[in-house]
Amino acid sequence: MISENIGWSLYAILDKESVKERSLTRLAEEAIAGGAGILQLRNKISASDEFYADALEIKEVTQHFNIPLIINDRLDIALAAKADGVHLGQDDLPFAEARKLLGKQMILGVSVHNFNEFEIALKGKPDYWGVGTIYPSLSKTELQSAGIKIVEQLRPKTTLPLIAIGGITVENLEPVIQAGADGVAVISDLFGRQNVCSRAQEFVKEVKQVKDSLVVA
Repeated sequence: MISENIGWSLYAILDKESVKERSLTRLAEEAIAGGAGILQLRNKISASDEFYADALEIKEVTQHFNIPLIINDRLDIALAAKADGVHLGQDDLPFAEARKLLGKQMILGVSVHNFNEFEIALKGKPDYWGVGTIYPSLSKTELQSAGIKIVEQLRPKTTLPLIAIGGITVENLEPVIQAGADGVAVISDLFGRQNVCSRAQEFVKEVKQVKDSLVVA
């Protein structure tokens, strides 16, 4: 299984629009140095050629640290840049068709917000699930928060990693992990910080502590 060797505790989402003029490669390096086990490049504002160029640069970083690079939405960019996978939302390319193009070796992540979307997405044979929106999100203000109930609902239905997303911080992640999430995907509370490496370390430490407490209990 592709997902077995990935550290899912902190899934770092590097969003071009959010970081403004800060260096994408520097931010990626800081997040990975802090413990992020997988990194997604998200770009809703640039032309394809710029997105592709950024993906190539970030791929060098993730390859150096031996963690996967996932491209948000754009399967064409993922394939062209030889990324490790793509993450698709409900309005993107049909998941089953995406899987055909990706083959078995590339990673397919899928966003789901309810059980109906989850059942439909099973046809694409994803490698992990992005589940949310958990709390009100600064990056996706149009989505209503689902709370931890969506994690609790899906956990018994799959053995694949459940990555919770949406307004998650170090301070509010405990109930998310307790509900059954394998990790948290973060944009604002990671890359919006002055010291990205330190904040990443705090996320990884807190997720580990919560998981350890569940084992003891």
